Amino acid sequence: MTPLSGFPTKEQLRDLKRREIVRCAAEKFGNEGYENVPLEAIAAELGVTKAALYNYVSSKNDLLMQCYEVGMDRLVSAVEGAMAGQGTAAERLDRGLRAYIETMVQKDMQYLWSYTRPMVTSGEKRTVQTSRDRIDELVREALRAGKADGSLAPDLEPKLASLVILGAVNWVGIWYRHRGEQRPAELAAEIAREALRGYRAG
Repeated sequence: MTPLSGFPTKEQLRDLKRREIVRCAAEKFGNEGYENVPLEAIAAELGVTKAALYNYVSSKNDLLMQCYEVGMDRLVSAVEGAMAGQGTAAERLDRGLRAYIETMVQKDMQYLWSYTRPMVTSGEKRTVQTSRDRIDELVREALRAGKADGSLAPDLEPKLASLVILGAVNWVGIWYRHRGEQRPAELAAEIAREALRGYRAG
């Protein structure tokens, strides 16, 4: 018999429960719309009381912020993974932008781009901005590398170029709708190509 590796600690159990609440909330917000899902509905889906949820979230807005943080972790992981392979900096940046867009437009992610910004309070701005900064850092690094390896235009300014590129890419989360005929991978390829137009060498 394989020996048990040990029971999870109280902290680990609490984190597992919190993550399950966030997963359930993200799924329901994505399918039904943030404004249409009260905390009672999330509690019912999980088979717990609304009072039990307050052990993990202070409000519906707090739950939205937790969903956003988990979602941003997914985005960062997707971009880092896509950009970790071989190829020129331009090729790696193209893959990173495609992964970013494909992850962003998933149903349990897309609603975040519509609701997070107006819901953010002054006390939460630092956490939200820190998450966004990591994506910006990855893009700037690729832009600088592209200037160095000759795959991107030598006269581009990485800071400004990153703002322009991410401005175009982030807007996809606002207007994209799953009922459209274009598949996420096809859309991502097209948007990434357009976002990098003018920044590629030659």
